[in-house]
Amino acid sequence: VYAETALMDRRQGRWAEALQNFDRAIELDPRNLEFLTDAAETRSIMGCYAEATQLGHRARALAPHHTWTRLFIASQALDERADIRPLRAELNGILAKDPGTLSATALSFWDCAIRERDSAAADRALAAIPQDGYRVFYGSILPREWFVGYTARIFDRHETAVAAFTAARAILEKHLSEQPDDAKGWSLLGKTKAALGEKEEAIEAGQRACQIWPLSKEGTWGLHALRHLAVIYAWTVEKDLAIQQLEQYAGTPQFAKYGELKLDPEWDPLRGDPRFEKIIDLHGKRNP
Repeated sequence: VYAETALMDRRQGRWAEALQNFDRAIELDPRNLEFLTDAAETRSIMGCYAEATQLGHRARALAPHHTWTRLFIASQALDERADIRPLRAELNGILAKDPGTLSATALSFWDCAIRERDSAAADRALAAIPQDGYRVFYGSILPREWFVGYTARIFDRHETAVAAFTAARAILEKHLSEQPDDAKGWSLLGKTKAALGEKEEAIEAGQRACQIWPLSKEGTWGLHALRHLAVIYAWTVEKDLAIQQLEQYAGTPQFAKYGELKLDPEWDPLRGDPRFEKIIDLHGKRNP
Protein backbone atom coordinates (compact mmCIF):
# COMPACT_ATOMS: atom_id res chain seq x y z
CA VAL A 1 0.00 0.00 0.00
CA TYR A 2 2.79 2.44 0.87
CA ALA A 3 4.64 1.67 -2.37
CA GLU A 4 1.54 2.16 -4.51
CA THR A 5 0.75 5.40 -2.71
CA ALA A 6 4.31 6.58 -3.31
CA LEU A 7 3.96 5.94 -7.05
CA MET A 8 0.76 8.00 -7.13
CA ASP A 9 2.44 10.76 -5.14
CA ARG A 10 5.32 10.82 -7.60
CA ARG A 11 3.01 10.84 -10.61
CA GLN A 12 1.20 13.87 -9.18
CA GLY A 13 4.38 15.74 -8.24
CA ARG A 14 4.14 15.27 -4.45
CA TRP A 15 7.81 14.45 -4.08
CA ALA A 16 8.25 14.71 -0.32
CA GLU A 17 5.24 12.47 0.28
CA ALA A 18 6.54 9.99 -2.29
CA LEU A 19 9.85 9.70 -0.44
CA GLN A 20 8.12 9.16 2.89
CA ASN A 21 5.92 6.42 1.50
CA PHE A 22 8.77 4.69 -0.34
CA ASP A 23 10.84 4.75 2.85
CA ARG A 24 7.98 3.18 4.79
CA ALA A 25 7.55 0.48 2.16
CA ILE A 26 11.27 -0.34 2.35
CA GLU A 27 11.13 -0.38 6.14
CA LEU A 28 8.38 -3.00 5.97
CA ASP A 29 9.97 -5.00 3.14
CA PRO A 30 13.71 -4.18 3.02
CA ARG A 31 14.60 -6.88 0.49
CA ASN A 32 12.06 -5.86 -2.13
CA LEU A 33 14.07 -4.98 -5.26
CA GLU A 34 11.24 -3.03 -6.88
CA PHE A 35 10.74 -0.79 -3.84
CA LEU A 36 14.47 -0.07 -3.63
CA THR A 37 14.82 0.79 -7.32
CA ASP A 38 11.69 2.96 -7.35
CA ALA A 39 12.91 4.85 -4.29
CA ALA A 40 16.40 5.21 -5.76
CA GLU A 41 15.04 6.53 -9.05
CA THR A 42 12.81 9.02 -7.23
CA ARG A 43 15.73 10.40 -5.23
CA SER A 44 17.79 10.71 -8.38
CA ILE A 45 15.00 12.62 -10.10
CA MET A 46 14.96 14.98 -7.11
CA GLY A 47 18.73 15.50 -7.30
CA CYS A 48 19.51 13.53 -4.13
CA TYR A 49 22.29 11.60 -5.83
CA ALA A 50 24.17 10.31 -2.79
CA GLU A 51 21.00 8.80 -1.33
CA ALA A 52 20.00 7.45 -4.73
CA THR A 53 23.37 5.75 -5.11
CA GLN A 54 23.16 4.26 -1.64
CA LEU A 55 19.77 2.73 -2.41
CA GLY A 56 21.10 1.55 -5.75
CA HIS A 57 23.88 -0.35 -4.00
CA ARG A 58 21.36 -1.94 -1.66
CA ALA A 59 19.39 -3.09 -4.69
CA ARG A 60 22.51 -4.42 -6.39
CA ALA A 61 23.42 -6.41 -3.30
CA LEU A 62 20.10 -8.22 -3.72
CA ALA A 63 20.49 -8.69 -7.48
CA PRO A 64 24.16 -8.33 -8.50
CA HIS A 65 23.46 -8.96 -12.19
CA HIS A 66 20.43 -6.69 -12.50
CA THR A 67 21.42 -4.57 -15.50
CA TRP A 68 19.13 -1.63 -14.76
CA THR A 69 20.56 -1.25 -11.27
CA ARG A 70 24.15 -1.40 -12.49
CA LEU A 71 23.52 1.27 -15.10
CA PHE A 72 21.52 3.38 -12.65
CA ILE A 73 24.39 3.51 -10.16
CA ALA A 74 26.87 4.36 -12.91
CA SER A 75 24.64 7.10 -14.32
CA GLN A 76 24.50 9.15 -11.12
CA ALA A 77 27.86 10.79 -11.86
CA LEU A 78 26.50 11.76 -15.29
CA ASP A 79 23.33 13.26 -13.86
CA GLU A 80 25.06 15.12 -11.04
CA ARG A 81 28.41 16.18 -12.52
CA ALA A 82 28.16 15.49 -16.26
CA ASP A 83 30.80 12.78 -15.77
CA ILE A 84 29.95 10.07 -18.28
CA ARG A 85 33.00 7.89 -17.64
CA PRO A 86 31.46 5.57 -14.99
CA LEU A 87 28.50 4.85 -17.27
CA ARG A 88 30.75 4.09 -20.22
CA ALA A 89 32.89 1.80 -18.07
CA GLU A 90 29.83 -0.08 -16.80
CA LEU A 91 28.39 -0.46 -20.30
CA ASN A 92 31.71 -1.76 -21.61
CA GLY A 93 31.93 -4.21 -18.70
CA ILE A 94 28.44 -5.53 -19.34
CA LEU A 95 29.10 -5.94 -23.05
CA ALA A 96 32.50 -7.60 -22.50
CA LYS A 97 30.95 -10.23 -20.25
CA ASP A 98 27.96 -10.91 -22.49
CA PRO A 99 27.94 -9.40 -26.02
CA GLY A 100 24.32 -10.51 -26.34
CA THR A 101 23.19 -7.83 -23.90
CA LEU A 102 23.67 -5.12 -26.55
CA SER A 103 20.26 -5.80 -28.08
CA ALA A 104 18.52 -5.50 -24.70
CA THR A 105 20.42 -2.34 -23.70
CA ALA A 106 20.79 -0.67 -27.10
CA LEU A 107 19.12 2.55 -25.96
CA SER A 108 21.51 2.95 -23.04
CA PHE A 109 24.49 2.38 -25.33
CA TRP A 110 23.04 4.80 -27.87
CA ASP A 111 22.35 7.54 -25.31
CA CYS A 112 25.86 7.25 -23.94
CA ALA A 113 27.46 7.35 -27.38
CA ILE A 114 25.44 10.37 -28.46
CA ARG A 115 26.47 12.32 -25.38
CA GLU A 116 30.08 11.29 -25.92
CA ARG A 117 29.79 12.40 -29.58
CA ASP A 118 31.24 9.01 -30.56
CA SER A 119 29.94 8.20 -34.04
CA ALA A 120 31.31 4.64 -34.18
CA ALA A 121 29.75 3.72 -30.81
CA ALA A 122 26.48 5.36 -31.83
CA ASP A 123 26.34 3.38 -35.08
CA ARG A 124 27.07 0.15 -33.23
CA ALA A 125 24.22 0.81 -30.80
CA LEU A 126 21.95 1.89 -33.63
CA ALA A 127 22.46 -1.44 -35.38
CA ALA A 128 21.06 -3.20 -32.29
CA ILE A 129 17.85 -1.16 -32.13
CA PRO A 130 14.90 -3.26 -33.39
CA GLN A 131 13.64 -2.52 -36.88
CA ASP A 132 10.20 -1.76 -35.46
CA GLY A 133 11.61 0.58 -32.82
CA TYR A 134 10.11 0.54 -29.35
CA ARG A 135 6.72 0.76 -27.70
CA VAL A 136 6.83 2.70 -24.45
CA PHE A 137 4.48 4.14 -21.83
CA TYR A 138 0.85 4.83 -22.73
CA GLY A 139 1.17 2.96 -26.02
CA SER A 140 3.54 5.53 -27.48
CA ILE A 141 6.16 4.53 -30.04
CA LEU A 142 9.80 5.34 -30.73
CA PRO A 143 10.45 4.54 -34.42
CA ARG A 144 13.90 3.25 -35.28
CA GLU A 145 13.95 5.85 -38.05
CA TRP A 146 13.97 8.58 -35.39
CA PHE A 147 17.22 7.26 -33.91
CA VAL A 148 18.74 6.95 -37.38
CA GLY A 149 17.79 10.51 -38.19
CA TYR A 150 19.01 11.94 -34.90
CA THR A 151 22.32 10.12 -35.16
CA ALA A 152 22.80 11.39 -38.69
CA ARG A 153 21.89 14.92 -37.58
CA ILE A 154 24.53 14.90 -34.83
CA PHE A 155 27.28 13.65 -37.14
CA ASP A 156 26.42 15.88 -40.13
CA ARG A 157 25.03 13.21 -42.46
CA HIS A 158 22.43 15.52 -43.95
CA GLU A 159 20.87 13.30 -46.62
CA THR A 160 20.56 10.35 -44.26
CA ALA A 161 19.03 12.58 -41.60
CA VAL A 162 16.39 14.00 -43.94
CA ALA A 163 15.43 10.58 -45.29
CA ALA A 164 15.17 9.02 -41.82
CA PHE A 165 13.26 11.92 -40.26
CA THR A 166 10.87 11.92 -43.23
CA ALA A 167 10.18 8.23 -42.64
CA ALA A 168 9.79 8.80 -38.89
CA ARG A 169 7.32 11.63 -39.55
CA ALA A 170 5.11 9.33 -41.63
CA ILE A 171 5.16 6.62 -38.95
CA LEU A 172 4.34 9.08 -36.17
CA GLU A 173 1.57 10.79 -38.13
CA LYS A 174 -0.09 7.44 -38.82
CA HIS A 175 0.25 6.47 -35.15
CA LEU A 176 -1.25 9.76 -33.97
CA SER A 177 -4.16 9.47 -36.39
CA GLU A 178 -5.01 6.28 -34.47
CA GLN A 179 -4.03 7.52 -30.99
CA PRO A 180 -4.52 11.31 -31.04
CA ASP A 181 -4.15 11.67 -27.25
CA ASP A 182 -0.59 10.33 -27.17
CA ALA A 183 1.30 13.31 -25.74
CA LYS A 184 4.69 11.64 -26.07
CA GLY A 185 3.95 10.94 -29.72
CA TRP A 186 3.10 14.60 -30.36
CA SER A 187 6.33 15.70 -28.66
CA LEU A 188 8.40 13.36 -30.82
CA LEU A 189 6.54 14.42 -33.96
CA GLY A 190 7.26 18.04 -33.04
CA LYS A 191 10.98 17.34 -32.73
CA THR A 192 10.91 15.40 -36.00
CA LYS A 193 9.25 18.27 -37.84
CA ALA A 194 11.68 20.71 -36.26
CA ALA A 195 14.57 18.63 -37.57
CA LEU A 196 12.98 18.79 -41.05
CA GLY A 197 12.62 22.57 -40.86
CA GLU A 198 8.82 22.55 -40.54
CA LYS A 199 8.80 25.25 -37.88
CA GLU A 200 5.13 26.11 -37.43
CA GLU A 201 3.94 22.51 -37.48
CA ALA A 202 6.72 21.49 -35.11
CA ILE A 203 5.77 24.10 -32.52
CA GLU A 204 2.09 23.26 -32.91
CA ALA A 205 2.80 19.57 -32.26
CA GLY A 206 4.90 20.37 -29.19
CA GLN A 207 2.20 22.62 -27.80
CA ARG A 208 -0.41 19.94 -28.50
CA ALA A 209 1.52 17.58 -26.19
CA CYS A 210 1.47 20.19 -23.44
CA GLN A 211 -2.29 20.61 -23.88
CA ILE A 212 -2.82 16.86 -23.48
CA TRP A 213 -0.55 16.77 -20.40
CA PRO A 214 -1.00 20.12 -18.62
CA LEU A 215 0.79 20.43 -15.30
CA SER A 216 -2.58 20.79 -13.58
CA LYS A 217 -3.41 17.26 -14.72
CA GLU A 218 0.02 15.62 -15.06
CA GLY A 219 2.35 17.04 -12.43
CA THR A 220 5.18 14.76 -13.54
CA TRP A 221 4.66 13.76 -17.16
CA GLY A 222 3.62 17.29 -18.07
CA LEU A 223 7.20 18.38 -17.43
CA HIS A 224 8.40 15.96 -20.10
CA ALA A 225 6.14 17.67 -22.64
CA LEU A 226 7.45 21.08 -21.57
CA ARG A 227 11.04 19.89 -21.90
CA HIS A 228 10.42 18.62 -25.42
CA LEU A 229 8.72 21.91 -26.31
CA ALA A 230 11.83 23.77 -25.14
CA VAL A 231 13.94 21.56 -27.45
CA ILE A 232 11.56 22.25 -30.33
CA TYR A 233 11.90 25.98 -29.73
CA ALA A 234 15.69 25.61 -29.71
CA TRP A 235 15.68 23.62 -32.96
CA THR A 236 13.38 26.12 -34.71
CA VAL A 237 15.56 29.12 -33.82
CA GLU A 238 13.16 30.39 -31.18
CA LYS A 239 15.93 30.79 -28.63
CA ASP A 240 14.09 33.28 -26.44
CA LEU A 241 11.14 30.91 -26.02
CA ALA A 242 13.47 27.99 -25.30
CA ILE A 243 15.34 30.00 -22.68
CA GLN A 244 12.06 31.09 -21.08
CA GLN A 245 11.03 27.44 -20.71
CA LEU A 246 14.38 26.57 -19.17
CA GLU A 247 14.41 29.55 -16.82
CA GLN A 248 10.99 28.55 -15.54
CA TYR A 249 11.43 24.80 -15.20
CA ALA A 250 15.14 23.89 -15.06
CA GLY A 251 15.80 22.37 -11.66
CA THR A 252 12.26 21.00 -11.40
CA PRO A 253 12.17 17.21 -10.95
CA GLN A 254 11.55 15.37 -14.24
CA PHE A 255 12.42 18.33 -16.48
CA ALA A 256 16.15 17.99 -17.21
CA LYS A 257 19.17 16.98 -15.17
CA TYR A 258 22.46 18.82 -15.09
CA GLY A 259 24.26 16.16 -17.11
CA GLU A 260 21.63 16.35 -19.86
CA LEU A 261 21.87 20.12 -20.13
CA LYS A 262 25.64 19.97 -20.12
CA LEU A 263 26.17 17.16 -22.64
CA ASP A 264 23.03 16.35 -24.61
CA PRO A 265 23.24 17.47 -28.26
CA GLU A 266 19.55 18.42 -28.10
CA TRP A 267 20.60 21.67 -26.49
CA ASP A 268 23.40 22.50 -28.94
CA PRO A 269 21.53 25.38 -30.61
CA LEU A 270 21.57 27.20 -27.25
CA ARG A 271 25.22 26.65 -26.42
CA GLY A 272 27.22 29.86 -26.27
CA ASP A 273 24.17 31.88 -25.26
CA PRO A 274 25.11 33.36 -21.86
CA ARG A 275 21.56 32.88 -20.60
CA PHE A 276 21.76 29.16 -21.29
CA GLU A 277 25.21 28.83 -19.76
CA LYS A 278 23.93 30.62 -16.65
CA ILE A 279 21.04 28.14 -16.37
CA ILE A 280 23.46 25.21 -16.58
CA ASP A 281 25.68 26.76 -13.92
CA LEU A 282 22.79 27.46 -11.54
CA HIS A 283 21.28 24.03 -12.15
CA GLY A 284 24.57 22.37 -11.29
CA LYS A 285 24.87 24.33 -8.06
CA ARG A 286 21.39 23.23 -6.97
CA ASN A 287 22.49 19.61 -6.80
CA PRO A 288 23.10 18.60 -3.14
